[in-house]
Amino acid sequence: MHSSRRRHFISAALGTAALVTLAKRPASAAPAAGLPRRILHVMSFDSPWRWTDGQFAGFKEGLGKVPAEFQVFQMDVKRNSSREAKARKGSEALALIEAWQPQLLYVSDDDAMEFVVRPLIGQHLPCVFSGVNKTSAEHGLDSAINVTGVLEREHFVESVRLLQNLVPGPLRLAALSDLGPQWPPIIERMRSTVSGLPGVSLSVVDRVRSFAEFKARLQSYPAVADAVVQLGIFALADTDGTNVPYQKVQKWACLNSHLPDISFWVDRVHHGVLASMAISELEQGRAAGRLARAILVEGKPPSALPIRSAVKGHPVINLARAKQLGLGMKSSLLLSSEVITHFPWEHDG
Repeated sequence: MHSSRRRHFISAALGTAALVTLAKRPASAAPAAGLPRRILHVMSFDSPWRWTDGQFAGFKEGLGKVPAEFQVFQMDVKRNSSREAKARKGSEALALIEAWQPQLLYVSDDDAMEFVVRPLIGQHLPCVFSGVNKTSAEHGLDSAINVTGVLEREHFVESVRLLQNLVPGPLRLAALSDLGPQWPPIIERMRSTVSGLPGVSLSVVDRVRSFAEFKARLQSYPAVADAVVQLGIFALADTDGTNVPYQKVQKWACLNSHLPDISFWVDRVHHGVLASMAISELEQGRAAGRLARAILVEGKPPSALPIRSAVKGHPVINLARAKQLGLGMKSSLLLSSEVITHFPWEHDG
């Protein structure tokens, strides 16, 4: 049975009892007229960061003029990168839920799904997510009547086509990533769709644990690839075992790799990647906010709101990187894209 149909079937069988319980539970009971709804936002990552902040801003926009009191909990998995650390942060978030009793939980990205939402599946707190890479089945959501949200789907084909506007001709791609659990689904989707791009192949896929391995792989690519797809760079260990800040990783890549590169997120282009048909963090958040509004204002159960993906992206080009690589640029392409004109470290200090 298709997952969305399964969710509706289970909702029909169990939804009435679940909603009666929901109405009696203080955490989810409708507030008195005029009182704000309590909404807890659990970020997998941290703030300030355009990806997380943009999702939250979009969520508020999609929610609209609903009186709301927000709390934000940051798991900060770029620094708390071990499974033990993530589990500890998830337990802290669950303790906050128990203490504060929100009427809705909004989470962003996969780690918050795994360590915060998954323990709540089948319970009474409505949960809405965005920015999630794993499938609904991988997160155990096929029968989760209290969870809905927005899957993050990268614009791989569109990003490659954008790159082909800058680097004409056949392309052998090398994909490079850390060992984060969110990257394998993206890699598999890239593998399944690259055959539909004439003249393009995915010749190398590397997943590495350390910054030293990252450097070595990247420097080996000119012999086997024409361009790089930069994926995970958040969990690369330094020589002392600590995580290297992703900004440092991208700066090194930009200064030491002469292959054009793409990624799928606008902040990567800000920090030196050449181009991306970027996933819109605002669209992810807006779509999640609209789902939350349907739950809180229209009284719809999450199971009646299908899990889907936000499809709208936008082109982003780093003009400084293009000049560094000696690439020409059509004015029409610049006019239709968000353009980054300099590297961030040029203005540091």
